[in-house]
Amino acid sequence: MDLTDEALLERFRQTRDSQTFKSLVRRYQNRIYNAAYRILGSAEEAEDVVQDTCLKIHQGIDGFNRQASFGAWILRIAHNSCLDALRLRQRKRNIQTISFDPQSVQSDDVNSDSRVVNQAADPCPNPEERLSLSEQEAMIAEKLSLLPEVQRTVVVLHDIEGFSYQEIADMVGTNIGTIRSRLHYGRMKLKELLEPYYASQVVSPAPR
Repeated sequence: MDLTDEALLERFRQTRDSQTFKSLVRRYQNRIYNAAYRILGSAEEAEDVVQDTCLKIHQGIDGFNRQASFGAWILRIAHNSCLDALRLRQRKRNIQTISFDPQSVQSDDVNSDSRVVNQAADPCPNPEERLSLSEQEAMIAEKLSLLPEVQRTVVVLHDIEGFSYQEIADMVGTNIGTIRSRLHYGRMKLKELLEPYYASQVVSPAPR
């Protein structure tokens, strides 16, 4: 039987065994990478977030006080690493990556809701459908990149990674009401921005 996170954590604290630590963080590496990739839209930056998160976990593991789940604590570290990556990207490009101007909400307030993917996807797609799904994923990823970070993060963590409102609130350092609000408006805008794409997929009658 696999040990729980808490059991592995306690074992590592007592033994400082590197294999125990690897077993502990290995459980979350894919989730960290997937969340970071969807937030940042870059495989290279997502890999950097994984490495940075693992390092910070190792450095700060003695300070984990179990007020939140171990997984939520790890994802909060990963979230902060994503913020650092976004800030670094902004400095490098010398542009404003994320706009909080209310007048620009139409272009910024976009989001990749996993429910849209699930609704569009056939559980047993044929080759043509697989191509269509690939196009849909690319389109959703493009729209996701336009979402303000605060909304994009909540959508990724809740709708894609499956964390609860409370866990996400613990990760990003806010309350459940704010999390619900960000998720609600992000989903609404995603739907709005994806409507033209899905409308264009309607097959028109062949010309006579």
